[in-house]
Amino acid sequence: MNEFSFHLFESPMGWVGLLGSDKGLRRLTLKPTLQETLEELGVLDVGVSRHVRTAPVPDPSVFAPVESCLARYFQGDGAALDEILLDLADAPPFFAAAWAACRHIPPGETRSYAWLAAEAGNPRALRAAGQAMARNRLVLIIPCHRVIGSDGGLHGYGAGGLKIKAKLLELERANCHGRGGK
Repeated sequence: MNEFSFHLFESPMGWVGLLGSDKGLRRLTLKPTLQETLEELGVLDVGVSRHVRTAPVPDPSVFAPVESCLARYFQGDGAALDEILLDLADAPPFFAAAWAACRHIPPGETRSYAWLAAEAGNPRALRAAGQAMARNRLVLIIPCHRVIGSDGGLHGYGAGGLKIKAKLLELERANCHGRGGK
């Protein structure tokens, strides 16, 4: 893999953009349009983007295993995303802890920001937990759509809005019913 490679494809929930290094996936975006996906992925702003310093190379073959895992996820295999290797080397420590905790929320289930803060090591850091989810650069894989408000309501989802968040939870719940969460 070049320093950075990328790949774009359409999924049942919108356009997916993947950006990776030789260490793993660095960014996954999910947006309604191809243009929004390119902008969010940061491949148009080389040298300006906080994610990319050199021009990434389009390379679908590098991402074939990731695309396969995502296809399996959309077909109901909630565990498929656990197979994807991530590159989180530059993540702030609390964000990395919150992202790791979020990955442990079973498909089809939800947890509050308070739960997430506690699992990340600081029960009083609700705002920081919210910021970690808001700055999640690996949507779906770090399933921030499973984090909800303490009132049980859906709050914020930068990857396509609350309708997509609700659809993802619906998809997972439908596929987890009767399968013991898998």
